[in-house]
Amino acid sequence: MKFYIAEANIGGDATVAQAEKVIKMLKEKGHDVEYGIKMNKATDISEFGQEERLQDAFAEDFLACLDRLGI
Repeated sequence: MKFYIAEANIGGDATVAQAEKVIKMLKEKGHDVEYGIKMNKATDISEFGQEERLQDAFAEDFLACLDRLGI
């Protein structure tokens, strides 16, 4: 599943550099994520019907990254 992150997803005072750090950390965890503001979308047939589970796992990792960075 393709995810998109920008500073707007992180918080009001977030910077592009912080967004890029979060993206790097999420990629290291195996997520397909890029900088930008777009709708997250399933990219493989095996993901259809699994979107909620994949988004929940992503959200958990995303919040862990923010915590790790102190954001």
